[in-house]
Amino acid sequence: MISTEIKEARSIQDVVQLIDHGGTNSDSPEEVAGTYAYLAVIDSDHVNKEHAKSQLDQLIEAGAKFDYDLALEYAESHLIESQH
Repeated sequence: MISTEIKEARSIQDVVQLIDHGGTNSDSPEEVAGTYAYLAVIDSDHVNKEHAKSQLDQLIEAGAKFDYDLALEYAESHLIESQH
C-alpha cells in the first residue's frame, strides 16, 4: 500500500523532504525512496531495475539521505508485486 504522503508529493523536493524528515507515519525513508522509484518506473517506458536505480540516484543528487541498497530492494519488491 502506498501512503497518501507519497502519492501527494508534487515534486522530487517534496519526496526528499519526506525522506529527510524520517519518512512517513507508515514508511521508513528507504520505503519512501523505493516507492518513489517504483512509481517513476511504472510511469515510464523503462520498467526495469536500472531505471529504478537512476530514480534513486536522482533522489540522492537532490539531497535525500537513505540506505540505497535497502531502498532498491523496496523498489524491486513493488515491481515484483505489480507483475502478479
